[in-house]
Amino acid sequence: METAKQEKQGQKPVSPVPLMEIATGFMRSKTLFAAVELELFTRISGTGADVADLGRLLSLDPRPAEMLLTACAALGLLVKRGARFYNSPLAEEYLVKGKPQYFGGRAMSLDRATYPAWRRLTEALKTNRAQEAPDQSTWTDALAANPERQRMFIESMHSRAVPEAPAIANAVDFSKFNQLLDVGGGSGAYCIELARRFPSLKVGLFDLPSALAIALEKIAEAGLTDRISTYRGDFFKDELPKGSDVLLLAHVLHDWGPDKDRLILGRCFAALPSGGTLILREAMMNDDKTGPLTAALMSLQMLNATEGRNYSWAEYTEWMEQAGFREIRRVELKTTGGSGLLIGRRP
Repeated sequence: METAKQEKQGQKPVSPVPLMEIATGFMRSKTLFAAVELELFTRISGTGADVADLGRLLSLDPRPAEMLLTACAALGLLVKRGARFYNSPLAEEYLVKGKPQYFGGRAMSLDRATYPAWRRLTEALKTNRAQEAPDQSTWTDALAANPERQRMFIESMHSRAVPEAPAIANAVDFSKFNQLLDVGGGSGAYCIELARRFPSLKVGLFDLPSALAIALEKIAEAGLTDRISTYRGDFFKDELPKGSDVLLLAHVLHDWGPDKDRLILGRCFAALPSGGTLILREAMMNDDKTGPLTAALMSLQMLNATEGRNYSWAEYTEWMEQAGFREIRRVELKTTGGSGLLIGRRP
């Protein structure tokens, strides 16, 4: 009745289809997570598989094997030729273990750490408390107390940073700088990309010892041990190493509240010489805080996991100005993380 009335008035009818897509979104992600955990894409890479093959490879009965193949094909992760299913170009590039841009680490972290906590999102909203590790004083304490979870987190961040790093290298001419310090750089993904792209750039990575242990492995695997220096420290307790004329602060500030973010930005300002540059990388909220969706959902993830949230372009700009940075400009990026860069200069 309401639909007929809307059509008569020239209004576009409202459909519940978008609500169904939102409500069942978890089914898509859990299908991906299960397939990655079972190493489906790795096991059939290059050869493909029919239902019987997959059953043997993954020790699955024919019924669930067929269902999983069909669901992955419907998601665009597999393509079917004859009776056999093969990895789509997307799955072959990002979901096969050993490939440079393997996304499986991110998927497994979302499944094992993030997904369970999102079942308690209502509790996080009511209590304003993180749910991933509610008994720890900070989320970093929770990671430090669990080496397995620490590695899973760093691998997840690496999976996100690897496809993002070229976009940063393309957006900023790093050839005009002498030395870069990646503050809180985690796995070293950005350092690795920038060291490869800019041979004359000295590159350094500053982070907690537990993160650097994993970063050193990644740097060695890339054959860049002689190009990338590492510095152990805690940016809440320690001054940042000096000597760099450009600092990168990527996906750090959203983990913390405004006061701690101002402290971190102050440390960055103090570490730079006059004329030095800070590059802030974040999934920024619109200034009117209506989106974008990636940043809005990530902000809820910060509620569930940390003491921070995703802030707006304007908020980050204000804090950078308060720290002393000037000539701040916005650079939007088309990447998985969305949003972009704020680039400021120390006078």
